[in-house]
Amino acid sequence: MYAIIDHRAPLTVKKNLAKYVNNVFEFSSEGITYNSISGHPDIFMFQDKNNLIIAPNTPKNLINFLNEKSIAFTLGEKPVGINLDNSVLYNCLATDKYFFCKQGKPDSSIQKKHSNKTLINIPQSYARCSMFSVENNIITSDKGIVKTLKKNNITNFYFEPSEIKIKDHKNGFIGGTMGATENTIFFLGNLLKHKDGQALSKFLSINNKEIICLGNDYLYDGGGIFLLNT
Repeated sequence: MYAIIDHRAPLTVKKNLAKYVNNVFEFSSEGITYNSISGHPDIFMFQDKNNLIIAPNTPKNLINFLNEKSIAFTLGEKPVGINLDNSVLYNCLATDKYFFCKQGKPDSSIQKKHSNKTLINIPQSYARCSMFSVENNIITSDKGIVKTLKKNNITNFYFEPSEIKIKDHKNGFIGGTMGATENTIFFLGNLLKHKDGQALSKFLSINNKEIICLGNDYLYDGGGIFLLNT
């Protein structure tokens, strides 16, 4: 198993993550999108259980890494860019039942893959940043998303976003602090330092998930942890 994370993630986090995977790829981009998200894999990559779709202008060193490790992927249609609309193209979320996005925002290659699922039109363009799925249950740090989930009778957990660290902004989003294998949830930092940490830990335990905190400091929004197998 391989991991892809923001190269700016704390050193302790990267060292601890390396204990669980064969390689940690430290992702970065330059001059493509906003600095705050330039190292975030969830801006350039979309992952579900069966697909890995990456932006056609993803930095070549990541594409080379995927090819070297024989990790299957396909290229999306539109490149990531500097404005809102073209920085959210790959930042969406799919479960077995649902496809979460702000309608019309995702790259068409992703929309086609999930056209048979129930579309949940959320008010936040950065869907993957703001959300994380545990089966068809959703963890989110966006109150607008919570309202939409409740209207659609989708089980959810609200995690207050203050104290989530991110470059260039006051706070980040919960989805950007998380990654998962089938049975384990990894956090970029220490979940229990946050006031909602104990409650989220209980929520995940009820859903039979093991929790691994990769650092001792507050959670860091680095665009998630992408865990990939060949």
